[in-house]
Amino acid sequence: MKKIVLLFIVNAFVFTALAQSETATVSFQKKDQQAVINELPFTEKTIMNAIDADMELKGYKGKSSKGFTVFKDVKLAELGNGSYDLYFSADRKSRRNKDNSTLTLLVSTGDANFVTTETNAALIEKMKTYLNNIHVMIEAYDLEQQINEQQDEVVKSDKKYNDLIDDGQSLEKKKKDIEKDIEDNKKDQEKQLADLEKQKTALDTLKGKRKQ
Repeated sequence: MKKIVLLFIVNAFVFTALAQSETATVSFQKKDQQAVINELPFTEKTIMNAIDADMELKGYKGKSSKGFTVFKDVKLAELGNGSYDLYFSADRKSRRNKDNSTLTLLVSTGDANFVTTETNAALIEKMKTYLNNIHVMIEAYDLEQQINEQQDEVVKSDKKYNDLIDDGQSLEKKKKDIEKDIEDNKKDQEKQLADLEKQKTALDTLKGKRKQ
């Protein structure tokens, strides 16, 4: 019974994390526009950085506009044969839930002429499918970022380790030098003690020659 409950919880979590895209009304340039949105289990920064990187690989550079990142004259196989302007925006779901974000996509045929279910229902469905599957790309990007960050940690840790080895070797050399200095000092003490006794004896001899 516990296994069944646990499986249900896991499935519920996966379903929530990979919610299906839907249409929504958003404001852009003080006008209500129809958009496609999807909730994703990533921070807004990760989502937008992943989209920027993915678009850059495809040869497109985004520009910021009224809270959206806009990619002009984009051809995506997922959206068909046409070229479109893509408007992306990611927002944290809530203050407490900072690891989940809502991704918004507006698609225009140019000059802010945004598509709707009335003007191009087929494209709206393709937009939904595109956002339903975009998590795969974002997961891959996020994983690479984690790998790069962990690689940096490995490099830092390796450098600290090698620095400690160098410090240890330096300390060992200093230790040997100090030990040698101690031995030399002991020998010098013995020589100086012998000389001191010799000088004392000479002094006593001289004192013994005093006339009464």
